[in-house]
Amino acid sequence: MKKTGESFEKLLEIMARLRGPNGCPWDKEQTYQTITPYLLEEAHETVEAIDKNDFESLKEELGDLLMQIAFYCQMASEEKKFNAEDVIEKICEKLVRRHPHVFGEEKVTGSKEVLENWEKIKQVENKGKRESILDGIPKTIPAIIRAFRLGEKSSRVGFDWGDVKGIWDKVLEETKELEEAFDSDIVRRTSNIEHEYGDLLFTLANLGRFLNVDPETALRQASERFTKRFQHIEKKCRTQNKTLQSLSPKEWNEGWETAKKETL
Repeated sequence: MKKTGESFEKLLEIMARLRGPNGCPWDKEQTYQTITPYLLEEAHETVEAIDKNDFESLKEELGDLLMQIAFYCQMASEEKKFNAEDVIEKICEKLVRRHPHVFGEEKVTGSKEVLENWEKIKQVENKGKRESILDGIPKTIPAIIRAFRLGEKSSRVGFDWGDVKGIWDKVLEETKELEEAFDSDIVRRTSNIEHEYGDLLFTLANLGRFLNVDPETALRQASERFTKRFQHIEKKCRTQNKTLQSLSPKEWNEGWETAKKETL
């Protein structure tokens, strides 16, 4: 059986050959920017395999994701910016440095303290590089994940609701403000409504932290449930030679309730 290091070396050798003089024309044309969409796509496919609890697919998707990393390392190596060994060494150093309770003498009482210490260590690491502890959260990630992470980051330095009741009250407050904005906006100009709607979504995203629920996962699963139930109604319509447009509100409601019972 090959050792992990040997397998990884083989992957790097394959990438080097693909980008080499006698390699693949397509691979040789790629840049950091042109393969970024594939990196995102592979990450999403990995998440989908996890959601489906499909470990055979997960094995394959993690390999595809690893290939993207090897691709970036190869391009950087060609330009003498860094190589795969530098990347691995960097993350190894970071993991050891940010876990002094494992690799050092520091003591912690639980995961909450681990995260607080992690944030303190990051602030020291990024001194002079970032003006805010929030700067490290990419603006390109899905908005609901960013909202969750912003709340998570700020909570680690003490800016947070005191308990779950506090954020429940905030949800009700934001809901009321959205309702008032809607009622007062006679011509339905969206600026104020959009503002209040955004505040409500932001608060709901952070409610997840107090409920130990990841908002992105919860919303993704809710969307999947909606898809299955809607498709269940579509299938019933086809078997009855009906169109969706012909359904009455009562038929929609009855179909939806049936779909909820007959789909997982």
